[in-house]
Amino acid sequence: MNKKSIPGWTVYIDEVSNGMFKVTLKDSYGHKAEIIDNATDETIERAIGDAFDIEKQISQNWNLFLYNLTVQKLVDKDINNKEYNDKVFGSWFIERQNKRLVYDGKDSLLIFQTKIKNDWTDIDIIKKDEMKYLNFVRQINNLTENNTHNSSLPNARRTWWQKIFSSE
Repeated sequence: MNKKSIPGWTVYIDEVSNGMFKVTLKDSYGHKAEIIDNATDETIERAIGDAFDIEKQISQNWNLFLYNLTVQKLVDKDINNKEYNDKVFGSWFIERQNKRLVYDGKDSLLIFQTKIKNDWTDIDIIKKDEMKYLNFVRQINNLTENNTHNSSLPNARRTWWQKIFSSE
């Protein structure tokens, strides 16, 4: 799948005048997000952001959509472990090196965690109603960057989560 799209949506780019393009994303139900501008990556990303917002509002399975989008964005990266569990409210995690993204399907939270001294520590949490495409992409970038976080942060791990997806 093309990294310049999102699951369930097709990207169309049409030149409407010299140097101006209409970038349209359309899903199978006819919903569409559209921007007319130059055809830069930024324009395409803005249109994807609009489609992401539409998907958040109408999706029958938002949690699975986010999981599939995350896997798509990480297709060329080494993933240590990943799991989607529809029996736990559609919760999922994707682990890479000593970092992971966790989606708490019950509370609709996207959580970026790092592993510090064999414990997972919450670094950043985004509520579904506050989630935009740009801060979602920021979480993907956090997962792929080769930096470490401050290990002096308080340990705010979610013990119930470790019981569900225990990897130890």
